[in-house]
Amino acid sequence: MSIDSEHISQSSFKMPRAPPHVYSCFVINRTQNPIECTVHYDGRPNEDKFNEDVHVIILENGEQFFSRRLFQPDLPDSYCKWVKIITSIKVKKQNGKILELHYPFDHVHGPIRNWEFHVCDHDDILSKPSTRPANLLKYEGLDEYER
Repeated sequence: MSIDSEHISQSSFKMPRAPPHVYSCFVINRTQNPIECTVHYDGRPNEDKFNEDVHVIILENGEQFFSRRLFQPDLPDSYCKWVKIITSIKVKKQNGKILELHYPFDHVHGPIRNWEFHVCDHDDILSKPSTRPANLLKYEGLDEYER
């Protein structure tokens, strides 16, 4: 193989894109009434046993942080930790209207923590990049070996 053909084959290689996973988030209630919120985390693909729903009530103009969730599916054979992925946000407003967002979320282009979802008066949930410095919560949920 000549150098030119090797160069051509290497230059046509494209790195696969990182998945647009959200690992932790803030749900921000921009309305004047409390909302019921459910965040769904997916564990391992094609298995429901590691999935998790977190239900909370968020007061008017309040917010709730949904932290990163870890799980170890293959104990005691493997000590590998997996990170759950947030795949849906469901909100029930005081008027009974239900709003939902599902993975993939708008504007998420790669794996990220501390994403923001803004629940608005005009019956919408906006998917937005974090307005907080990323390092504030960089080490949340890590054990002594992960830091």
